[in-house]
Amino acid sequence: MKFEQLYYFKEAVKYNSISIAAEKNYMSQSSVSYAISNLEKELGIDLLRRTNTGVTPTATGERILEKTEEIFKSLDEITGLVKEQKNTGEVNITCIPCICDWIIPKTLQYLNEAAADILLSVTTSESDRVAHNVSSGISGFGILIHYDGLERNTDLKYTPLFRDEYMLYVGKNSPYWEADSISCEEFRKLPYIAYQDEFKKYNGGLTNILGANKFPNIIFRTDNLDSIKSMITQNDYVALFPKHMSEHDFYIQSGRIHRIPISDQDLSFEVGYVESLKYKAKKIDHLVLNVIKGMTERI
Repeated sequence: MKFEQLYYFKEAVKYNSISIAAEKNYMSQSSVSYAISNLEKELGIDLLRRTNTGVTPTATGERILEKTEEIFKSLDEITGLVKEQKNTGEVNITCIPCICDWIIPKTLQYLNEAAADILLSVTTSESDRVAHNVSSGISGFGILIHYDGLERNTDLKYTPLFRDEYMLYVGKNSPYWEADSISCEEFRKLPYIAYQDEFKKYNGGLTNILGANKFPNIIFRTDNLDSIKSMITQNDYVALFPKHMSEHDFYIQSGRIHRIPISDQDLSFEVGYVESLKYKAKKIDHLVLNVIKGMTERI
């Protein structure tokens, strides 16, 4: 579920017409219709009644519209707060890579549109390093994958954001390109490209989720996610990536990579943020964090 889908649904109801909603938002009718249809498909229910005279919300659509109005009201309040306070300054964040590719650009765009003169300085790393940077005051807050022992760091306060799950990325040269799923035993035999210290040490990531006795056949390590994806498209290599956080990945959207689940292993995990209890956060840190929370709360 995306903000854009909810927005176009709200606009279609507002104007009683998909075509007028598209015109008012300088979009093509097909793009707006496609966004709303995808939202209905994802929810598994019709939100609009479509007739020759226009569109009206269904009973369920009306209830969802009420919640949608609340979401955008909250975002408008954030915009108003930013404009009112005229906050300026730099916000330092440390986060896991997929967050940087997914939420941070949207957050920056939103802040720019809200006329907030804020510079985001983002460092990407694995979860243990995220916790370290926040605990030591390097970053105002951090976004990480929850791991056992995190709460033992008494310098940090952890708050959940959303849940995600790992999917196996395969390219057209993989024998599992057309597979609907793969077993954990089959997965462990495939040539795996690891990101940084993945499966090398305890870091609150895949080591913790899969367990030390289920390591894959690692043939290469890199700190470049794009290199991993490029190698997957050109060979029979594989790698694990989060499902929701990589939903808009270019390689997925273009059909160059196929995602399949591991059928007999629970690869779900929790993503949250950490704040320092030792170093006082700035007001603009909280402002940016609230925007990020708003971006992720509908997952």
